[in-house]
Amino acid sequence: MSQNRTKLFIENFLAYGTINALDKIVPLIMLPIVTRLITDTGDYGRFEMFNTIVGFGGTFAVLGMYDAMFREYFEKNSLEYKKIVTSTSARIVFFSALLVTFLLIIFSRITSQLFLNTSENWGIVIMAAMGTFLSANRAIISAPTRIKNQRSIYVFSGISYSFIYYLLAIIFIKLGFNYYGLIYGNLIASCYLLLFFYILNRKDFNLNLFNIKVAKELLKIGIPLVPCFVIYWAFNSMDKIMISHIIGINAVGIYSIGAKVASVSMFIYAAFAGGWQYFAFSTMKDKDQVELTSKVFEYLGVLSVIAFCVATIFDDFVFTLFFTGDYVLGVLVFPYLFLSPLMLMLFQTAGNQLLVVKKSYLSTLTLAIGLIFNLVLNYYFIPIYGIKGAALATLVGYACSVVSIVILTIKMQLLHIKPRFINLAIIIILFIVKLFWFDDIWSNLFAILIVFISFALYYKDVMQVFKTRTRLKSRITI
Repeated sequence: MSQNRTKLFIENFLAYGTINALDKIVPLIMLPIVTRLITDTGDYGRFEMFNTIVGFGGTFAVLGMYDAMFREYFEKNSLEYKKIVTSTSARIVFFSALLVTFLLIIFSRITSQLFLNTSENWGIVIMAAMGTFLSANRAIISAPTRIKNQRSIYVFSGISYSFIYYLLAIIFIKLGFNYYGLIYGNLIASCYLLLFFYILNRKDFNLNLFNIKVAKELLKIGIPLVPCFVIYWAFNSMDKIMISHIIGINAVGIYSIGAKVASVSMFIYAAFAGGWQYFAFSTMKDKDQVELTSKVFEYLGVLSVIAFCVATIFDDFVFTLFFTGDYVLGVLVFPYLFLSPLMLMLFQTAGNQLLVVKKSYLSTLTLAIGLIFNLVLNYYFIPIYGIKGAALATLVGYACSVVSIVILTIKMQLLHIKPRFINLAIIIILFIVKLFWFDDIWSNLFAILIVFISFALYYKDVMQVFKTRTRLKSRITI
């Protein structure tokens, strides 16, 4: 990488990592408190199904416009064209979100039966319909802030959102609304965030602007991504739905707590996602773009391995310290759900190459391969291994997708992988097998050994990155 591009990527990665860490601090601190207020794991499971339905509806409501807007925004340097892109995207999402909201309300009982294994919780679906409308429009309205790389704003918006959400949620729970208190707090905080970004970015939108040609181009890019995002949602949610039908809603609550704690890996993923799109599309026309992306893929893979190994060493201690009752059992799913978002990060790094050449449908196909493995393994693993089997099925599914898209992009000469990374991948697979069957002190020693192996394999690369960053700081100081 050139020094300027290295600086761009490292600063974005570290900045968005810090932002996401600050954004996640409040939810992670509040999680043990919430579980002590809502002692019934089934009630927490019902709240998680609210989030699951919002995610499902939001996938169709956004129509891939967020990524399409990002891609088309950098197509031309004209400020007028950029405003047409953002405004056209906003109008498309508004009407699609409105349609999805009405459909969820109309079919609320059927949706409740599908997601919660009972039609009696249709009220949760109504609330989720409202949440879908808010989240879809917020995604588009907030996009210009991310496009302009205004990182500090995300610190304030994320922290303030979490503060308002949990403050209201606790008040509502104390007033006797139980898990509905979490839902009400979520909806009110979402309204706040939508209003916040509308005031901030209103100059980037003109709802009177709507260009048919631009709309067609946006839909051409975005619609093929919808199945891809549906698959993302299925990866994150079908395990909970299948657990609710096979084991029960109480198991969903335990599984969800494990997933919430495992979401600390989202610090890394969000650091990547926050800085990656700006970096990837702003460098997509560089001559050495393939080599650049290949290095990013490999370095992120090594970072994922190290983070996973460190996390598995301390997981039992964390769950015993912060949780009580059946919630402690969430540690069973933690390691596999910790690594899953990092696998998704690798998938999106390689998949971005297909988006650059406007063949995003191939990303969907490779992701679908992983989903098939995930669903089949869930069907067989959940009755035998319970929630632990569901977590492993999710991880294996993501791994299959990563392998598929890597093979495809290598054949298309869009990605290069070095043998040392392949060797490290084989080692981590052996560790996961050992961890699933025999999680003991030897697993911790194995994890420490893998960390040392990773540093040994990439020592020179790490030193080069530090030297580059030191030179950049020196020049800025001078």
